[in-house]
Amino acid sequence: MISKIKAIILCFMQIYWRHKFSKRAVIKGRVYFGRHSRIELSGGSCKEDVEIGDNVKLYGSIVSHGGGKIVVEDCVHLGPFSVIGAVKSVHVKKYAMISTGVHVIDNNNHPVHPDERRMINEAGPNTSLKGWQYSTSSPVVIGENVWLGRGTSVLKGVEVGDDSVVASSAVVTKDVPVGVIVAGNPARVVKTNIYDERKLFC
Repeated sequence: MISKIKAIILCFMQIYWRHKFSKRAVIKGRVYFGRHSRIELSGGSCKEDVEIGDNVKLYGSIVSHGGGKIVVEDCVHLGPFSVIGAVKSVHVKKYAMISTGVHVIDNNNHPVHPDERRMINEAGPNTSLKGWQYSTSSPVVIGENVWLGRGTSVLKGVEVGDDSVVASSAVVTKDVPVGVIVAGNPARVVKTNIYDERKLFC
C-alpha cells in the first residue's frame, strides 16, 4: 500500500516538474526529474537556449546565462548536485553518463584580472558584474557514451571523445581522445583502447 502511494506521488511530481521546466527548456521527449533538478535562465537566456532530448534523467542543474546554448541529447543521465553551465555552448551527446557532483562549465565564472575581481567585490551583492559574460569562455562537447565520474570538472574549451571515461575527481583541462580513461588534476590518459576491456554483461 505504501509503495503504491509513493508511486502515485512520484507520478504527480513528474507531471508538476515537467510543467515547471517546460517553461525553461525545449523538452523533446520523456525526461525524468528529481528533487534536485533545476533549470535556470539568466542574463537574457530564453527557453530556446536549452534543448533536452528523449529518455533523459535530469537530476542535476542546467544553467544558461547570456544566451548560452545547452543541448542534452537522448538517453543522457545527469546526476544529483551536478551542473551544466553555459554562456557560449555545452553539447552533451547521446548516452553520456554524468555522475554526482560533476561540473561541466564553458567559462571561468568570473574575470581573471585582479583589478576586475576587486571591482566585483567593491560593487557589493547582486552586481551585474558577476555575469558569466565577463569571463573567458569557449564551447564544451561531451561525446557520445562518455562517463564522467563523481566530482569531476570539465573546463571551458574541452571536447571529451566518444566512449571515454573521466575518473572520479579528475579536472579536465584539454581534449580527451576517443575510447580512453583519463584521471588526475590535470587529467591525463591512464588507459588507452578501452574497447579491449572484458565485458561483464553476459
